[in-house]
Amino acid sequence: MRSKLCLVLAALLVVVCAAPEALAKPNEKQVNLATGVKLRYVVEGPADGTPIIFLHGFTDSSHSWSSTTPFLSDLYRIYVPDQRGHGDSEKPLHGYSMAQYAEDAVAFMDELGIEQAVIVGHSMGSFIAHQIASAYPERVSHLVLVASAHTSVRNEVITFVWDEIVGPPDFQDPIDPDFIREWQTGPNPVEPVFFETALEETAKVPARVWKAALRGLLTDDHIDFLDDVTAPTLIIWGSLDAFFTVADQQALQAALPDAVFIAYDGAGHNTQWEQPQRVAEDILDFID
Repeated sequence: MRSKLCLVLAALLVVVCAAPEALAKPNEKQVNLATGVKLRYVVEGPADGTPIIFLHGFTDSSHSWSSTTPFLSDLYRIYVPDQRGHGDSEKPLHGYSMAQYAEDAVAFMDELGIEQAVIVGHSMGSFIAHQIASAYPERVSHLVLVASAHTSVRNEVITFVWDEIVGPPDFQDPIDPDFIREWQTGPNPVEPVFFETALEETAKVPARVWKAALRGLLTDDHIDFLDDVTAPTLIIWGSLDAFFTVADQQALQAALPDAVFIAYDGAGHNTQWEQPQRVAEDILDFID
C-alpha cells in the first residue's frame, strides 16, 4: 500500500513539475507559418470532418468563438487561431494589414494541409475572411461574415476610436483594465466567466498592436474586390451593432447580392458572445 502511494505521489510530482508545454490542453497547438509568425490555435472535432476556420475580431482571440464551436464540433473539424498580435500567438513588430492577416490564414491552411475550408470571420476577422475569399476563391467553400461591412475605411466609430483613444501617443502599455472592460461591454449580458476570460485575452494585446491593426482596418479597402468572391456567403448582423450600421449592411449586400442575410434583432456587435447557439445553428443550416 505504501509503495503504491509513493508511486502515485511521484506521478503527481512529474505532472506538477512538467514543462508548460506538457500541461497544455490537447486541443491547443502551435504552428510556424511561412509568413514568419508562430500562431497558437485550437482544434476540435473529427479529423475527417469538413474544416471550418474561425477568425476572431480586433483585440480578441480564439476564446471569442469558444461558446459557439461546441455546437459544431461533433460534425466539423474546427480550427480557431489566435491571429498575429493576439492571444498567445507571436506579436511581431509588423504585418497588421488585413491583407497580411489573410496571407497568414492561407499559410495556416497550407501548413495544416487544408485545401479548402468554410471561413467564418467576426468584425476584423470578417474583413480578413472576405479578403481570403476574393484573393483565393478556390480555398473557400462557404463564407460567413459576422458583424461585418463592405469596408471599415472611413467608418465613423473606428475613426473616432483612432483619433480620440488609440492613435494618440499616450495610449501605451499597460492598457487600463477599466477601458478594456468598457471596450468589450455590449448592450446585452454575456456569460460572466466567459466575459472575464475575454477581458484577460484582450489585456494580452499590446498597445502597438492595437495601433497597427486599427490602422489596417482604416486603410485596407477591399470593396473593389468583393466581385471576386464566389463562395456562398452568409451575413449575420446584430441590430444594436455599435460599429456597423444598417447602411453598411445594405452596401455589403449590394456588393454580395447572392448572400443570405440574417439580422438579430436587439443583438450587439459580439453576436456570437450573446447568442452562441443561435449563431452556430445559423452557420450549420447554411453550410449543411
